Amino acid sequence: MGAIIARVNARLIRAGDSIGAARGEFVVCVAAGGRLEDFADSVRSVLAHTPDSVPVLLHGAAAAAAAPVLEAVASPRDSAGADRVRYLDVAAPGTGVAEAVAAAAPADVVLVSAGCVVAPGWSERLSAAAGAAAEIATVSALRADRVAEAESGSGEIELEAAATRVAQASLRIRPRLSRPAPPCVYVRRSAVELAGSPAAPRFAAACVGLGLSHILADDVVVRDPGGGGPGPDPVTAGHSGPLARAISVARRAVGQLSVVIDARILNGPLDGTRVHVLELIGAVAATGSARVTALVSPGLDRETAGRLARLPGVTLSTVEGADPSLHGDVVHRPYQVSAPADLTVLAGFGDRLVVTHQDLISFHNPEYFPSSEGWAGYRDLTRRALGAADRVLFFSEHVRADALTEELVEPSRAEVVHLGVDHTIVAAPAAPSRPPGLDAVPADAEVMLCLGSDFLHKNRIFALRVLAELKRRHGWEGRLVLAGPAVTYGSSRARERALLAQEPSVAAAVLELGSVSEAEKEWLLERAGLVLYPTVHEGFGLIPYEAAAKDVPCLWAPGTALSELLGDAAAGIVAWDPAASADHAFELMRQAPAREANVGAVRQAGSALRWQVTGRRLIDVYRAVCDDPPAPASALEREGGLMSAGVSEDAMRLVGPDGVLARDLERPLLALLSRRRLAAPVSAAMKAGYRVSQRRRRDGGER
Repeated sequence: MGAIIARVNARLIRAGDSIGAARGEFVVCVAAGGRLEDFADSVRSVLAHTPDSVPVLLHGAAAAAAAPVLEAVASPRDSAGADRVRYLDVAAPGTGVAEAVAAAAPADVVLVSAGCVVAPGWSERLSAAAGAAAEIATVSALRADRVAEAESGSGEIELEAAATRVAQASLRIRPRLSRPAPPCVYVRRSAVELAGSPAAPRFAAACVGLGLSHILADDVVVRDPGGGGPGPDPVTAGHSGPLARAISVARRAVGQLSVVIDARILNGPLDGTRVHVLELIGAVAATGSARVTALVSPGLDRETAGRLARLPGVTLSTVEGADPSLHGDVVHRPYQVSAPADLTVLAGFGDRLVVTHQDLISFHNPEYFPSSEGWAGYRDLTRRALGAADRVLFFSEHVRADALTEELVEPSRAEVVHLGVDHTIVAAPAAPSRPPGLDAVPADAEVMLCLGSDFLHKNRIFALRVLAELKRRHGWEGRLVLAGPAVTYGSSRARERALLAQEPSVAAAVLELGSVSEAEKEWLLERAGLVLYPTVHEGFGLIPYEAAAKDVPCLWAPGTALSELLGDAAAGIVAWDPAASADHAFELMRQAPAREANVGAVRQAGSALRWQVTGRRLIDVYRAVCDDPPAPASALEREGGLMSAGVSEDAMRLVGPDGVLARDLERPLLALLSRRRLAAPVSAAMKAGYRVSQRRRRDGGER
């Protein structure tokens, strides 16, 4: 013990003395205090992970008293390592920060709070950050508990692993802070000489006033059981900008990527979009690289809910019942944004917004809207949504090029992520079901199937013309089955009926089923000898792949995304010649080699379209978009636009395309509510009406 005390006395310095450090060097100053075990952990980690050439100064009223214990900690070190430790004897209560900074002059100082534990490479990375620019005053390290959700914080092994991963992943953004953030802060001597002691209350503000800056070393992680310094943490105060991005990178380096996927469209019968959303959720979850939350509607049907519940690693949530802490690194809307409120809702569920835009068919076509104003509103919303998205995804290069031509998105934010066609979440039903209404079709009759809604671009008119030519040119006696939902705007149904009215023999061979279930679609595909897919414009086109999966040939037309993904060699439709197309259709129905070549071509094209590939590709996109700065328009929308917290979802549902508040009522209502004498009675009447309607709805539900 006497030898230990002698060593302590030899290293003891008084306030006002200098330890002899030189300008351009730095001194690590560890504050004494708290539990002795925590203080010892700090000293042990500093001695183990700081170069021997760096002096270590232990300061505070308890430093000298703890010296014998700390000497035992340092004793395994060689003589050079032990000799660098100095004890600053501060008789007055307090931390002794000012005295320690003065004793280290003219060197820089690193202020380490009692209990703070550091990891390998910490001082080198802090020093590099401090020297990155002349105007830097202080550099603060990241606290492990701010970035490592899975980190126990109970040992150096976990800290070292986390620190290594963060250092490897860091983008070294070095964002600005409002003030230094304990427990580990590098202070430049130039800042001390300009702004005074870092122990002074006005030090942080004085530095900023002089044009200096406080930054975060986003590649340095330390552990602090004390929870940092007093007052709000300037690191966690950053919810946007470079600071939020730096923390996101560090958090994802230690933990898992967190993804929220908007699946509220899943109510209703399955169609291409709903299948895509279900399979996408499954594909992302199957990578095991992200925690996935699917946002669903409160009235989600039991079958779809069951499909989602069976996916490992997927959590379901509604917007209304979401946990307040639910906030992903990314929120993905895997289909078009259809209302301003969509952006308002999505902003609260993720730091970055990814939007999949399936096609620009509605953007180009006013027929699909009730009015020209509705179409203009949709176009405005599309432009705003794609501008606000941090990344916009497309199913094909064709659609991406279309969006770039319309200047809806910059090339750097637009990426192609193909769909998969090997569906597993929406697998074929165990028992295909015969749709009602097929009694008129003879059991031995050949059947052509045209699947899809009656939108004009689906071109069911051409299917009818092909049927007419088949009858005229080949005496075909089969049936054409039209299966798909009717749409409200932009339907071809009136034109179909007009054509059939002129050709009764053709009309007799047509069977219109309307919407069909998945089990009924499976039955129809198994029954069909040929699938007609005469669509004029597609962003992807699933029907040919679904037909090939059943060994059924498909006739489609070259162009748009179909040429890109399927190629034109097996297309079959001569655009738009019904006679030549009918000849190809007849060949596919009657000649086995032609059928096999057609089905083989589709299967070959689909062999590269796998959901496993899509899932991995999406993970890459999510990570990249988190690493990149937000889109400028996205930042603006989040600050004060459609994505800001100041605008509620209910308010957004009043306005915009399909908003319940008609455009011609907006100004009159604003005028009424802007006048004090009228505002009160008008507001009272609306509130009373709302209460009555809610009571009636509740009472009706109870009955």
